[in-house]
Amino acid sequence: MENKILVTGYINPDLDGFACIFAYSYYFNQLGMKAVPSVSGRHHDEADHVLMEYGLNFNIKEENPEYFDEIILVDSSDLDGIDKRINPEKVTEIVDHRKINMSEKFPNAKVQIELVGAAATLVAEKFKEKGLSMPKEIATLVYGAIISNTLNFQAKVTTERDREIAAWLNEENNFPADFARKMFLSKSDLSGDRLIKMLRSDFAGFAGHNFGSHKLGTAQIEMIGGEEMALARKDEIVSELGKIMSEQGLDVVFLTIIDLEADQNIIVAPTEEVEKILSKVLDIHFTNHVATRSGFMMRKEMVPLLKEELIKS
Repeated sequence: MENKILVTGYINPDLDGFACIFAYSYYFNQLGMKAVPSVSGRHHDEADHVLMEYGLNFNIKEENPEYFDEIILVDSSDLDGIDKRINPEKVTEIVDHRKINMSEKFPNAKVQIELVGAAATLVAEKFKEKGLSMPKEIATLVYGAIISNTLNFQAKVTTERDREIAAWLNEENNFPADFARKMFLSKSDLSGDRLIKMLRSDFAGFAGHNFGSHKLGTAQIEMIGGEEMALARKDEIVSELGKIMSEQGLDVVFLTIIDLEADQNIIVAPTEEVEKILSKVLDIHFTNHVATRSGFMMRKEMVPLLKEELIKS
């Protein structure tokens, strides 16, 4: 595999990361460069829904990054959560949309970090700017990623760029009107062990970042019927958050659930200390480990606010 480019992202990527991996590797191949997509771990169920609902077929493999001379990271920009075999000096490009990042840890990388709703927006813009066509299979993943990350354009992180590139994709492919609702309903089934699997797969730790003396980690779930689920299964969630806290040596851990139809966040915290911090930063009130907050607030919006508070404390 000498001289080939590896395109990858976080372990257990969400739909945004998953879509970017395949779209950006295709982009480079269209430009005459040999690029290989690599999905580390297990992609989120939401990606499976899009794959199955629209009959998409991708060769989903995990490649060994040690065999590649160049590595491109998409929807990721720090050392936490990526394959430990990745040599930061081999990373030649980063395409991400997170305010909190560790891009300085990759000394040879061309860094594109822009605060749009989805990294897939940044990748799709490259196709449009170059006048390259995007196969419908890839366009479907990319469109789904933008819809997911912006909560169907309702989240505050949504930008005009997200709307414009999604409209361009829709014009080219004529996606069904119920695309978003079907996708969000599919990820709302958290019966049985699906809840804990979702919590674990989405969990993001920020141990490598500067949060003062604190170590932070959080999971985010977007669904319909979030408050009912959180109240019914609160004990399971609190127990699992406590386990993760212990396993990863974290001291601030919580789950935020975005209820897409109720227009609110439901936040579950495992300890009184975490509740106090979240109450102060997010202006919320906990009852038996659970708090609600009117309006959508994404994890990527919460983390910078928490960072500011934790550094002071």
